[in-house]
Amino acid sequence: MAEIHELIKNGIIISKKIKNIPFSELLRATTPFEIYSLNLADPQDAELLNDLKTSAKKFITQLERTHTRFEGGRINEVGKRIEEVFVEELKKTKLKPSLLSAAGYPDIKILDSNNRVTFIESKAISRDWDSSFRSFYYTSGKKIDSSGRHLLIAWDLSKERDNYWKVNGWKLIDLTNLEITTKMEFQSNNQKLYTPKLILAESQKLQ
Repeated sequence: MAEIHELIKNGIIISKKIKNIPFSELLRATTPFEIYSLNLADPQDAELLNDLKTSAKKFITQLERTHTRFEGGRINEVGKRIEEVFVEELKKTKLKPSLLSAAGYPDIKILDSNNRVTFIESKAISRDWDSSFRSFYYTSGKKIDSSGRHLLIAWDLSKERDNYWKVNGWKLIDLTNLEITTKMEFQSNNQKLYTPKLILAESQKLQ
């Protein structure tokens, strides 16, 4: 038990020391791939940015023209639907996007016209943009399968009646210099939590 106690104490100490590190360094430490910043002096990067901006603008224009709203009780549900529709808009450019189905970072993988990879996290935002509320999470790089650029597109949402959400705008972010801070978390799952050896009593199943 003493070893376990020391391990826990050391983990907490280390987690408190990992503050305000660049996201690119976290990616390099957890994946074997190279991480590239978007360089607007590079014609290929400039073309990539233009394609993304064009798609986002056309996406918003289409939603406004058709008065489209996204239904959902939780903003995460709405965000997932927005991802799906936005990917269809990206397909109208020279980009080749694909949705990454598993949970976690990132949401979208893109091949540009130069066959380079860009990963995109899509976020639905309904709070103040200056809020200190935690809104970006990273647990592992299991979905990252190549070197590339890492961007985030945030959708500005407002809630209307009956859980319908309007998309008002967007922001495109280069994540490479995003400052990341850890928060120590101890967790378990239902399989371990509801094991027979822990259950003290339970109701009888209804017939």
